[in-house]
Amino acid sequence: MPEMKTRIFLIRHGETLWNREQRCQGFSDIALSEKGLEQADRLAKYLDRTGKLSAVYSSDLIRAKKTAEPIAKKQNLEVQTDPRLRELNQGELEGKNISSMLGKYPELLEKWAKTPKEVIMPGGESLPQLQARAWTAFSEIVERHLGETLAIVGHNLCNITILSKILELDLNNFRRLKQFSASLNEFEISPQGSVILRLNDTHFLD
Repeated sequence: MPEMKTRIFLIRHGETLWNREQRCQGFSDIALSEKGLEQADRLAKYLDRTGKLSAVYSSDLIRAKKTAEPIAKKQNLEVQTDPRLRELNQGELEGKNISSMLGKYPELLEKWAKTPKEVIMPGGESLPQLQARAWTAFSEIVERHLGETLAIVGHNLCNITILSKILELDLNNFRRLKQFSASLNEFEISPQGSVILRLNDTHFLD
C-alpha cells in the first residue's frame, strides 16, 4: 500500500508598509502594501500551476488573509482562518523599529539577541508561547487533511517556530531560518516523519 503523505505549503504573508519600515507588527492588523498585493497574486498563480489544493488556511490578521484569498480563489476554495496562526504578540513594542527601542529597552534587546527564547515581550508573549499555539493549530490542520495538499499562510516568527519544531531547532537559534515576504516553504508529512522540500522560496516573484 502506498505511503500516505500530506503535502503542505507554509507561506509568509506579502509585504506591508511596516515591513518596509522595519516596524514590529505582531498582533497589529496592518494591510498589505501595493507590492504585497502583487506578491500575493503572483504566489496564487504559481500555486495554481502546481496542482489542486484541498484547503487554504491563514491567520485571521488582514495581511495573511489578503495573501491567502487569491490562492483560495484560484482553487475555488474559501480561506479558513485561525487566530493561533498570528504573529508573535509583541505588546508594547508593536509599531516601533529598532532605533526607537534602543533607548527604552536596551536590556530586552540584548537578551533578544543572545537568548531570544527567554524573552517575554512587554505586554506580549514569548517565542515558546508562540510556538505552542502555532504548532497546536498546525497539527490540528494537518490531522484534518491527512493525505491531502494544503496551503497555510502565517507570519515570519510564526512560520519560523513551526519550522524550528519540524527541524528540531532550538528557538535560541531561530535566526538560522529566514522568511522573506510572500516566501514559500514546502514539506511532506508521513507516518515516518517530515521531509522539507524547500525553504523561503521566492523565485516565482521575479
